[in-house]
Amino acid sequence: MISESKFQMWRGTIALVQVDNKVSNEEKLWLDEHLKKIPFTKEQKEILLNDFRNGIKLDDVLLASLDPRERGMLVSFANTIFKRDGLVPEEEVILNQLTEKILGDLNMSDLTKEVEDLEDSMEVEAEGNIFKKLITIVTSFL
Repeated sequence: MISESKFQMWRGTIALVQVDNKVSNEEKLWLDEHLKKIPFTKEQKEILLNDFRNGIKLDDVLLASLDPRERGMLVSFANTIFKRDGLVPEEEVILNQLTEKILGDLNMSDLTKEVEDLEDSMEVEAEGNIFKKLITIVTSFL
């Protein structure tokens, strides 16, 4: 089980993927690679699947409940996700607002390094991911 702060960060990450109303295959793969490594509870998995299927807005996520580390990681994830399919104006606005809203006095260089190290350490696995079925469903509509 993960903390509420981390859980809200991942909900926020799903919201970020959906900002431009199109989820690219690269974004799906990035999200899947990260989410399958997290020990979510059954209830948390259901909420995340619902967020992905039905959409979630960043304003619906409890950003105020995020610990400083998760706030920094969410901004770093936003940078990574938005650049996956090219930064569009809507994403740029969200990125700027998110940065101003939640960063405060965080040390972004340390947090960015931590996120980059985390991403470098992750392996892509074909089995055992919680969003495999969801990706199959979403892809079938494309």
